Amino acid sequence: MAQGGAGAKAKDKPLEFAVVSIRRNKAGGPQQFGAATPDGYSMRNMFLAAPIVTAYVPQTGGAKFYADSQIVGLQSWLTSDSDHYDIDAKVDDGDIPNWQNPALQPSMLRTMLQSMLADRLKLLVHRDTKIGPVFSLVRGRGGPKFKETDPNDAHPGSYPFPGGGRLSMELRDGEVAMHYFGISMAQLASLWSDQEQRPVQDSTGLTGKYDITVRKPAHSAGPSAGPQNSPTSELDPSIFSLAEDLGLKLEPSKMQIERLVIDHVERPSEN
Repeated sequence: MAQGGAGAKAKDKPLEFAVVSIRRNKAGGPQQFGAATPDGYSMRNMFLAAPIVTAYVPQTGGAKFYADSQIVGLQSWLTSDSDHYDIDAKVDDGDIPNWQNPALQPSMLRTMLQSMLADRLKLLVHRDTKIGPVFSLVRGRGGPKFKETDPNDAHPGSYPFPGGGRLSMELRDGEVAMHYFGISMAQLASLWSDQEQRPVQDSTGLTGKYDITVRKPAHSAGPSAGPQNSPTSELDPSIFSLAEDLGLKLEPSKMQIERLVIDHVERPSEN
């Protein structure tokens, strides 16, 4: 895959990480879903489904992640709490200028992760589609109750959110407030997918980036940062009430559902 401005030499070179370390995490510690760094990619104490859903994103519908029900052949060890790994990967020095270009980095990251997964996990996948039940995320009668993101706000204390934007969490009076900064409606729909046994697809027509706060009881303190989240408690507010609090609504519908099919995957050799 050639990157614009990289020259003829880059066209001949596979787009892959120059150095990759994958090690089973035995120390525990904070969980980091996995994100680009100034010179590569880092993941801490996380299951190996994380780099897979980062490397392969839906090609239709605008979602940033495949929901659990949209991934076929996902083996249990890929999401197991007893199979967590640390990954450190570095890009080649010659790729650094393109890597640090925000317009190029997302595509480069997906391509390099795909190469890494094929090499280290022997991962083979394909995509297909089917008609199935979904919830459509639409605007409520009173309209959205959140604001569009100010790109000049730095949001100190927040950390990168998969798919773009940032996330911070605040614990107060037995409640966790998860503050999402600069996320799209497609990302919000992805977060709620499968919590009511079907995917959620964005039909709001809202195309910007937004600051959104979701409040839950303190027992749900884990960050909602992509698929394979822990099951929700019976005490958690439903996604229907969360949507209503934000001036949105979920409506049952049927749509084309894109799926990621895992044809083959192996546990990685460590290094």
